[in-house]
Amino acid sequence: MRAGLAVVAAGAAAGLAVEFHVLGWTSVPGGSCGGRYRPCPDGTTPTLLLAFALTFTGYIALLLTIGKFTDRRPGKAVPAVLAVTGVLLALWPGWQAYLWMRGPVLDLAWQAGHDRPSSVRAEGVWTVGAHGSTVVRVRSDTLVAYAARDGEVRWTLRAPVRESVCGMSEGLADGVGLVAFARYQKPCDTVWGVDTRTGRTLWQRNFKGVSAFTSGSDGLLAADGDVALALTDTGVRAYGLTDGRPRWTTELRGTKADGTCTPNVVSAAGGTARVVVTCQAQEKGSGRVVTLDAATGRQRGSRALPVESPVDTAMVISAEPFTLLLEERDERGVAAVLAYPADDGDLVRIPLSADDEDLMLRQVSGEGFTARPALPATVSGHTLVVATAKPGGYDADHVSAYALGDGRRLWRAGADEVAGLVSTGPDRVAVLGANGRLWTFDTGDGDRIGEDDGVMVTTNRLAARTQLLRADGTWIVVNGEGTKEPPLYGLR
Repeated sequence: MRAGLAVVAAGAAAGLAVEFHVLGWTSVPGGSCGGRYRPCPDGTTPTLLLAFALTFTGYIALLLTIGKFTDRRPGKAVPAVLAVTGVLLALWPGWQAYLWMRGPVLDLAWQAGHDRPSSVRAEGVWTVGAHGSTVVRVRSDTLVAYAARDGEVRWTLRAPVRESVCGMSEGLADGVGLVAFARYQKPCDTVWGVDTRTGRTLWQRNFKGVSAFTSGSDGLLAADGDVALALTDTGVRAYGLTDGRPRWTTELRGTKADGTCTPNVVSAAGGTARVVVTCQAQEKGSGRVVTLDAATGRQRGSRALPVESPVDTAMVISAEPFTLLLEERDERGVAAVLAYPADDGDLVRIPLSADDEDLMLRQVSGEGFTARPALPATVSGHTLVVATAKPGGYDADHVSAYALGDGRRLWRAGADEVAGLVSTGPDRVAVLGANGRLWTFDTGDGDRIGEDDGVMVTTNRLAARTQLLRADGTWIVVNGEGTKEPPLYGLR
């Protein structure tokens, strides 16, 4: 009896060796892993070590136990049956042990076909519906809507002949998004209201756009309530969101002392619109944030920008609470994230460069997402979560959270090189690493939470600039350039 059980046990060891070899080598993404940009799943190394160890021990054990068994009971059939029984008994426990060692893994659920022509780039992306059932990837020449669940193309809307997308609203209002077009080296002066549920153009308006913006630019359009807002050279125009009828016009010219003033950014949320106006007189700069009633255009207030030199970057990170990325030309000037309180309280500054880390928000130029940049930052509640790097570093190897109420850093966590970052709820944020790992953090204390903690993405198809989304139960990676890698793909 004992000799028979020993044969079964030896067969189980040999079966585990074969199983771990198969599972270990087939789990390697793309056939190779171990480098910085393609790490192996967590359980790969222990699985293969066990496979080799059990190969030798199982082989030797089978020889010894079968030898002892046949000494007492000659014949080949019975020990073979006992060995096979051991192999079969080991398969299910071996599989469970492998899953435990490997940890959670996301696999490719679907991917979209490559961009054609190869010269086009993504200008931005929208998610449609309460749970993001549709993802709209806005290219320079076309808007394409994909089902988040399976990647099926739901509709396509092409840009006018010889015109390219130069602006789009940050978000949607009642399913309607705004997209603007410009001819070559001409102002961004044609705006469409698009029903993103059907891909139908609801209306088109031509106006005198901002002459400085002739290619993809952020913050030219905003949608809120039943109003569509568009920047002009001297102010803001409002249209009906669903019919495009003119509502109101507000001029935002500066004084003679201000010099030349131009509206740079418009943002709207909760019935309030904010316009960033920058001015330049010779080498001096100034500016202000003007608050308007989105429904009527009535000015509610104005706050001066804390600048003395020309503004190089003004970009909205969040419309509500209003959070602005601002950099002026003076190297000793403002380079910070500015958080504006709802009342007339003190402005909160979070510097881009601190004593122990840098906020990785300067590298916003490049191919892809110029009309709606895919910044490695998000605002969740009243907390800014942003990719950071140690002083002197070039890679965003950490994620940090700052309180917008007072600018305090709440926590910092390591996350390798951050490729995408998205808020997935009121208290959590997901981070995709360039090496193919996904983490979920609690925005309050930075703890890694949920079943998505440390997930390995087995299909790492990231382009130079990416955006991470969570839509309809699927993780979606949107690439700015979709020629070598898919323009977007889903992971589950």
